[in-house]
Amino acid sequence: MWANFALFNFVNNSKLINLPDNSVKSLSSHNIKSLPDVPKQFLQWFVGFVDAEGCFSIYPNRNGTSVSFEFRINLHIDDIGVLKKIAKILDVGVVRINKDRNSAVFSVKKFNDIVRVILPIFQEFPLQTTKYLDFTCFSEAILIKLNSESFGTKKIVRISETDLIKIKNLRANMNSGRLTIDKEQLDNLTKRVYINVWWLLGFVEGEGTFGYKHLVPYFQIGQHKKNLFVLNAIESFLLKLTKESHNTLGNQTFNVHYALNKKTNVYSMTVVSIDTLYSNIVPYFQSMSFLTRKALDFHYWAISVKIHKFGYYYLPEGKKIALQISSGTNKYRYTTTNIANKIELPSEDSISKLLAQPAPFDIASGLSHFELARKFTISKGGRNGFTVHIYDRESKRGKELIGSPFSTYGAGHVALGLRAGSRVIGRYIDTGKAYKGRYIFSSIPISVNEI
Repeated sequence: MWANFALFNFVNNSKLINLPDNSVKSLSSHNIKSLPDVPKQFLQWFVGFVDAEGCFSIYPNRNGTSVSFEFRINLHIDDIGVLKKIAKILDVGVVRINKDRNSAVFSVKKFNDIVRVILPIFQEFPLQTTKYLDFTCFSEAILIKLNSESFGTKKIVRISETDLIKIKNLRANMNSGRLTIDKEQLDNLTKRVYINVWWLLGFVEGEGTFGYKHLVPYFQIGQHKKNLFVLNAIESFLLKLTKESHNTLGNQTFNVHYALNKKTNVYSMTVVSIDTLYSNIVPYFQSMSFLTRKALDFHYWAISVKIHKFGYYYLPEGKKIALQISSGTNKYRYTTTNIANKIELPSEDSISKLLAQPAPFDIASGLSHFELARKFTISKGGRNGFTVHIYDRESKRGKELIGSPFSTYGAGHVALGLRAGSRVIGRYIDTGKAYKGRYIFSSIPISVNEI
């Protein structure tokens, strides 16, 4: 879809809004209805990305005569490409590298650019999170400055002490200074929240995670608890898409799980159902074109979802590819990540060969993923247990544990001092990962060199 707008080749040679060079007394009078030359879909994506990654800042100078403003987006240095695209499309700001912090920053500090370009974007396409309140304070402070100084001229009129106090009070209630949100503010934010496809893509590129837990894929968005209303709105939006697509999920429903980290006060909204991921989440994002490097994470994550959905994960080569994907994407793909013996992403050829095999699961049966996995386990003798070889790295030459191979996972767990019903072996077997850095589990005999 994004290709239709040629965003990657788009060059905007004009500002988004032409304000008069004389003083401007009211920002609301310049709340324009259309932004020429810039695709609205990009601007909606941009606002979603800013809701996730953007920041509005106010800086009163030391002598109290004036005040400056900045809009910025700070990302990992590997993601500098998207910042350059944003700067090119909007034709404002600069992109710089903070080598000491391994980060890159897109920054707009020129007052005229903020007034002529940045403000109109967020007037036309409002922010959806509590960052909307930060923008409100930001724009109110700018209005005070506009009414105190000669806009568009080199002459600067000293800001009155009263106005400076007003600006400082606005600044104190922005960003980390906004400690709480009162009920009226929360009600207003909840009533006005509106999720659309482009905003959500931008927001997910900033705050979303295409992650894995014990090699099993999940989709997650995290937000501070004050933005729980946004997560609820996103859930409703995705649920509506599910109903509109008429996707059948067997006996499964579209389930979203919420968890609160009490230390950070961050809520995580997570979708873990393989059926839902495959039938709804994957197709939704495949219909989009990511602008950030999260496109790589999603590409391989979608492959992992398919590997699980069709049961390839239960084949040794399928589990190996799932391990390569989980160990080579997200935080592991950054050039600054220092991991010994880093695992490379699977080749397209190895993925194609795996998917060319007959699928272990018959998804045409209409059974849920859980039911198919259970059926497959039983067909392979799961009730009697699977054979497992356990290797101890600390023994001489990587000898197998006494009693190995074990005829059941339960017997292997007991030999390790775990409960027979533990899930440890199921999580680690055939992954190449060592449990407690010591024990390797395999469904087939392996050589000493592989331990």
